[in-house]
Amino acid sequence: MFFYKKHSKAETLLIEIVQKRQQMMTIAEEKGFTNIETIKCSQELDELLNIYQQLLAKKEKQKGFFHF
Repeated sequence: MFFYKKHSKAETLLIEIVQKRQQMMTIAEEKGFTNIETIKCSQELDELLNIYQQLLAKKEKQKGFFHF
């Protein structure tokens, strides 16, 4: 029997980040690091990383100062 585990938003973002980074490196290796496609992919990766960082900051803030 196969069980499907639903990913949290943070886990989903991490998966997207890893995939985008791999895509960017593949493009960079084929077309160069200064190619417009590489730069566009890098900007998309930056956006995903910013969203992930904001999500972590929000979760940390929700925990409160005295979270154990």
